[in-house]
Amino acid sequence: MGAGIAGLFAHAGCDVSLVDLDEDLLERGERLLGMGQEALREAGLRAAGDAEADRKRITCTTSLEAACQGVDLLVEAISEHLDLKKEMFRKFDDLCPPNAILATNTSGLSVTEIAGATRRPDRVAGMHFWNPPHIIPLVEVTRGEETSDETAESLMEVSRRLGKKPILVRRDVPGFVGNRLQFAVVREALHLLSEGVASAEDIDTAMTAGPGIRYGFMGPLRTADLGGLDVFQAISSYLFDALDAGKGPSPLLERLVKEGKFGAKSGEGFYKYGAEDAPRFLSQRDRALLGMLEVLSEQEGES
Repeated sequence: MGAGIAGLFAHAGCDVSLVDLDEDLLERGERLLGMGQEALREAGLRAAGDAEADRKRITCTTSLEAACQGVDLLVEAISEHLDLKKEMFRKFDDLCPPNAILATNTSGLSVTEIAGATRRPDRVAGMHFWNPPHIIPLVEVTRGEETSDETAESLMEVSRRLGKKPILVRRDVPGFVGNRLQFAVVREALHLLSEGVASAEDIDTAMTAGPGIRYGFMGPLRTADLGGLDVFQAISSYLFDALDAGKGPSPLLERLVKEGKFGAKSGEGFYKYGAEDAPRFLSQRDRALLGMLEVLSEQEGES
């Protein structure tokens, strides 16, 4: 995520420092950045010389002190562990200029708690890019309890400059907006699979060939508007009680994790994966997303 985000800022004309723990991780980040740039070039969304120009704006370093010197905006993209993020934000607060905005790319941890580790909670906010960041348009700008209006609007404007579609999450709730919607679907998918209602393949197809296509153009609330709120109310009256309302992780998911079945990275999850399967699926995913992004851009240009 860090490398992809760095590439976005560099392409927008910003000077960027990409920081990681050691040279090997930085080299991996540079490879991922190059792959993303090539995918965009092949899709016609980048000119041939853009990658080289963008790369010249990025300085890779293992020195946090050097990277923080004179910075205007810091975007953190470390592991999803609250204590670790708080520890790092204490360091960022000490090393960055007092007027710098500190943003966290957390997928749903408390921005308020992270900001509380600093002396500038008014200048801390969430800036959640979605994976892969060089393709997915959404950025969730999340306000902590003390985030100032100026900070929130600055991050909204920066996101627009990056060519993204930012939304303002007005309240700091777990998972923000995107992941709450995503995990509501995941929870019900796990429930359907656990109950033997359908296979993993058919559950995925039900989404990709059904609402998934629609949601690329209009979200759930406009879908309800166009379908008729009276219809959705009637369906809700009998369906909501039947939906999974579990308060913790799915027992099926917990069993798979306990068995070491983590998905593509371990070779098995809901599906089995050979050595070449995951890269092939990711490549297919990116091509499909880029195609959809092109169609959506054309649609916006016509509206």
